[in-house]
Amino acid sequence: MKIILSTIILLILTLSCGNTETNLDEDNFCYLSNGERVEDSWSGNDKGGNFCNTCECMSGNLVCTEMACQIDTPEPTPEPTQIKKNSSGEMKYNHPKITGEVEEVEEVVSLIDELTKATSNSENKFTIFLKALELTGMDKEITLLKEMTILVPSDNVFLSKFNEVNLNNLITDIDLLTKIIESHLLPYEFKEKNMKKFSHLDTFAESLKIEVINKKTVINEGIYITSADNEVTNGYFHVIDSIIVPEEDIYDSQLNNSSEDAKLITLSEIIGKRLFVDNLVKEDAEYNFNSDFTLTIQLDNDGNYSGKFLCNNIFGNYNLSEEGYLKISEGGSTKMFCIPPSDNVEMNTQEIWEFLLNEDIEIFSSGDNIDIYFRSSSGYLSLKEN
Repeated sequence: MKIILSTIILLILTLSCGNTETNLDEDNFCYLSNGERVEDSWSGNDKGGNFCNTCECMSGNLVCTEMACQIDTPEPTPEPTQIKKNSSGEMKYNHPKITGEVEEVEEVVSLIDELTKATSNSENKFTIFLKALELTGMDKEITLLKEMTILVPSDNVFLSKFNEVNLNNLITDIDLLTKIIESHLLPYEFKEKNMKKFSHLDTFAESLKIEVINKKTVINEGIYITSADNEVTNGYFHVIDSIIVPEEDIYDSQLNNSSEDAKLITLSEIIGKRLFVDNLVKEDAEYNFNSDFTLTIQLDNDGNYSGKFLCNNIFGNYNLSEEGYLKISEGGSTKMFCIPPSDNVEMNTQEIWEFLLNEDIEIFSSGDNIDIYFRSSSGYLSLKEN
């Protein structure tokens, strides 16, 4: 009897303990902010809106830190608000207001106004070209073009290429004058850098040959741009140093011949040549030299030069600038005591040296390549191969 009673009591205690454990398991679960259930003793970051806090499940209670969690949401970009059409039927929009400083845009004027303004305010005068536009009616034609590029020679260019008789004949020959202007007029907008991308460009009258020599744009093998990218209402104009004359033009053979007809050449064409200065023409002065005591210079492929200044040897560096100019830097020399034939020779040789060091130089050559010219805005050196 005692055995049976003990067994019953043990069974009751066992069942009672089992039920108590099950209830504890159910009570010890915790729930995160996003509804996810975790077991007792779990620890980690909460989920949902409480994501920034660290939590631990302790006997059915979720214990967390109490930091405020902030979610950064970008403000939406305002969209243009459509409003009603105006009287012309055009749809307008109310755009978001632009804040801050707004760059002032320079007013762009017409070609005629710009050339007239330049004629009155600069050294370059364009009265002959403006007169030609007026006489031919091309001033109105150009205004009607949606886009264009025009190459404009100055008065000095006309006067250097035509003598007085030929210039008067040209002004009275409207058909020829029109053709010459059309030879300078391109039907599209071209900055100088864009012209360099083409081997030929068609004007309203003929096709122009385009080359790039020493980073310079060269037109028809001998014409180059002296002032580029002058913006007008419907395009650009570039000032050039010569006149584009149609091939069959009867006046072509009557153009004045001068050193201005020398063609631009590449730097590589004088590399290795030992050149001596024949004379210097600078502004209104001309200097001639004794060939035994003048300055000589020779450029190599590595950016170095060597030569002679009077009786002393000179050496240094040179480079080609971004604009395509030859730039010679001051180097060194030997220190011999020289006795030139006269003080003028010594002073004139110093003039050469200062010209080489201080000027932006372009390299030209005569048609037979006998004469080399180092030309700048203030004058030129005439050199010969020694």
